[in-house]
Amino acid sequence: MRLSLKRNGLVLVLVVVAALAGPHRVVAGDAHQEVIDLVIDELRSGDPQRQAGAIAIVRDIPGEAITRSLAEELPKLSPAVQVQLLSTLADRGDATALPAVAEAAGAQDESVRIAALRAVGQLGGAEQISMLAPRAARSGGQEQKAARDSLYRLRGPDVNPTILDGLKTADAAVRVELIRAVGERNIVDGVASLLQAAGDSDRKVRLESLKVLRIVADPKTLPALIDLTLTLTSESDRNEGERTVAAVARKIEDPSRRAACVLAVLPNTEKTAARASLLRMLGRIGDNSALAALRAALARPEAELRDAAIRALSDWPTPEPVDDLLQVAQTSDNPVHKVLSLRGFVRLLDSPSDRSAEETVALYAKAMELAPNAIEKKRVLAGLGGAGTLQALQMAAQYLDDAALQVEAESAVVRIAEKIQDAHRQECRELLARVVRNTKNETLREQAQGVIDGTATP
Repeated sequence: MRLSLKRNGLVLVLVVVAALAGPHRVVAGDAHQEVIDLVIDELRSGDPQRQAGAIAIVRDIPGEAITRSLAEELPKLSPAVQVQLLSTLADRGDATALPAVAEAAGAQDESVRIAALRAVGQLGGAEQISMLAPRAARSGGQEQKAARDSLYRLRGPDVNPTILDGLKTADAAVRVELIRAVGERNIVDGVASLLQAAGDSDRKVRLESLKVLRIVADPKTLPALIDLTLTLTSESDRNEGERTVAAVARKIEDPSRRAACVLAVLPNTEKTAARASLLRMLGRIGDNSALAALRAALARPEAELRDAAIRALSDWPTPEPVDDLLQVAQTSDNPVHKVLSLRGFVRLLDSPSDRSAEETVALYAKAMELAPNAIEKKRVLAGLGGAGTLQALQMAAQYLDDAALQVEAESAVVRIAEKIQDAHRQECRELLARVVRNTKNETLREQAQGVIDGTATP
């Protein structure tokens, strides 16, 4: 039965759509076409409200016929309406609209291009990679973000293989985007391709490959990653390689096995630069089974190896190297190594340990003795401020009258007092009052008064 439709705005369209979409619908094809015609009329009306209403409705009208009609109408509409319609076409999920959507991705209006690129990610497949990846590489701002997001969302069994194939033939800028997509899509089958790309002649391709390998590579890849890193010549490349090795090694569940692959390579590596690289990897991994190798490197004659070992121990995640770093700070004749080890020593004093409060403060006192200048002494006081003990408070108070260190000492007093004021109220109040009276830093005065008054924010 043919429906007799008279134009009565969107109310009539809604009635017909309800009939088409209802659970018991039996509607002839010509009635469906009349609904399509009514929707297209609304889109052509030029009335923003009617156009928006029609676009809201078409999400629920079934069939390719309406999709084709909307796609044909798309380029004839104003940019603002095109943006709305592109979103609706994407939500419909009907690939019939894809050619029109892809064409809109090249529109003059930026908002239309962005909406079209977003829609491609919902409607497209492997065939759209050749459009999205170059757009991601050569555009900027929201347009680049839309292209990237769609590249990451594309669906279909051929998408991931097509991305990997593109790494062989695309230009450098596009390869960078494809490599990034490997990481975002977690294409674990891309490890071999990324290892090859990490040796590319283009620096951006190399660095992006190393970054993405941290995501998709598993610990079985560690020997290849270590070998690759040792072949890298530039400092920035090797630094990324070392970070990648460490990130993949930390995927090993047993913390005591994470350094095994690096330790296996170290004895047979003769070149100083390569050995130093391996030591830095051990530092980034932070596996205590590597401490013996790092301690041995501290005694090597090569300054580069000692430097790498000191930096590795200084960044250690647990306090075991405290004594090693103290010894270097006390005995090294290299000013840089003395400062590096002292900084690492101070940093590790803040790590949880079995030391008593007295022992910890005594070590901070040693650090103050070893600090060669006010800058390093300020670092010690900053570390001391994290200690929540009466002994630490008393040590910080010793420097309140030192003009070069006054601000740092006051800050340490306030921080420590916040932690221990309940147990040592009188001592804390006296020193905080002293800060309030003497400080030249208004922020510290307010913080100290807040602790006294009990209004300080934890």
